[in-house]
Amino acid sequence: MLAFRTILNSTCRYIRPAAMVVLMAVAVTIANAQTPPYAEFQYSTLTASGNTVTASWVPVVTSSGTSYVNVVIQFDVAGDGTLTIAPGYPQIVPSPIILVSNFMAGNYTGPAGDAEYYIAVAGPGVTVGGATAWSLATTAGASCATTPTTASWYVFTGPMTKNPLYARLKAAGITQQTYASYGGWGTTGAQSCDAGTAWGTNTLIGLSQAGGDFTISSFTASGVDKNLPVSTINYIKNQ
Repeated sequence: MLAFRTILNSTCRYIRPAAMVVLMAVAVTIANAQTPPYAEFQYSTLTASGNTVTASWVPVVTSSGTSYVNVVIQFDVAGDGTLTIAPGYPQIVPSPIILVSNFMAGNYTGPAGDAEYYIAVAGPGVTVGGATAWSLATTAGASCATTPTTASWYVFTGPMTKNPLYARLKAAGITQQTYASYGGWGTTGAQSCDAGTAWGTNTLIGLSQAGGDFTISSFTASGVDKNLPVSTINYIKNQ
C-alpha cells in the first residue's frame, strides 16, 4: 500500500500495529469494489498520535466524480488491552481545498494498457508554502521496462522562483512558459534497473493530468538537465 506519512507535530508517531490493522482492513475491503460508490483509504495520508488515527485526503469515488475527506478515529483502551472505537468517532469532514492541478490518486497503466507500465499514484500531502506533494511507484505486474520506477513531485502555483526545485529548473534553462505548461515538477527516485539515458535516478520530470490522462516528461538526458522534454510517457487511470 502506497501512502504518504506526514508527521503532524513532534509528539506524533507512525501508526501503531493495532490501528494500522483496522485501517488496512477497511482499505482492502473497499478497494475490492469495482463500481462507485467506494473510498480508497490506501491512497490517503495516514498519521497517528496517542489513541487517535487520522486519514487525510481519503478519495471518495462516486458516479459523479472523486471528492476527498479527512477521517479521524479515536480508540478507547480497555484494561485487558482491547481496542474499541470511542463514542463520537469516526469523525468525517471534507478535506480542505489545496493545490492538486488535476492530479488524482489511483492506479494507472501505460502505453496501450501495457502491464509493464503499471504505477500507483499517491497524494496529496501538504508541504511548505501551500504546495502539495505527490509520489508514484510501480505496482505488481510492472517490469524493468517501466520508467520511472519511483518518483515524487510538487504542485506549486505562482512564479517558478517559489518552487522548491527552482535552482535546478533555472540551471536547466526552463522558462516560466515551459514551467507553467506542467501541473507539477519533481524527480525520479532510485531506479530498480537500467532505465536508459532519459529515465535514470534523480531525473528532472514535469507532470500533468487532464481527466484520466496522466503524462510524465523527462527533462534529463545522460545525467544532464535540459530545457525541453527528452522523453514522455502517457498513462491512463484505471476505472
